[in-house]
Amino acid sequence: MRPEERFNIHHRVRLFDGREIEVVYHNGVGAEARSASSGAGGLELHDCFHCMSKLVEPVSWSREADGAWRILLRCPECEATREGVFERDQVQRLEQELEGAAASLLRDLKQVTSANMSEEIERFVNALNGGLILPFDF
Repeated sequence: MRPEERFNIHHRVRLFDGREIEVVYHNGVGAEARSASSGAGGLELHDCFHCMSKLVEPVSWSREADGAWRILLRCPECEATREGVFERDQVQRLEQELEGAAASLLRDLKQVTSANMSEEIERFVNALNGGLILPFDF
């Protein structure tokens, strides 16, 4: 059995009447069909098996005896989870994807912070020039 086939996939489904059920694929049964239908020959760890989102994140992880990692993955978009034992190269690709996403978020944060500070400085300068700020305001 390949390491990526040794996982259980948990998926919550909300029925029309409001009830919620959990579908569990044991030992990867059902996962192969989804992987084959993706056309990529398999999904990366950051790809959701259910909604195909690229935002899957690790929730918990532990090192296995053979150097592989047991990881619980969760999709923030559809709440699907899967747990499995994954080889080092798969985990490294996930880590690279997470590092790239974190760097992108940090760049966006810096841009937004800079834009906000520029606007705040402009408002402060306009208030000073308009005589709207007095010494007793401090």
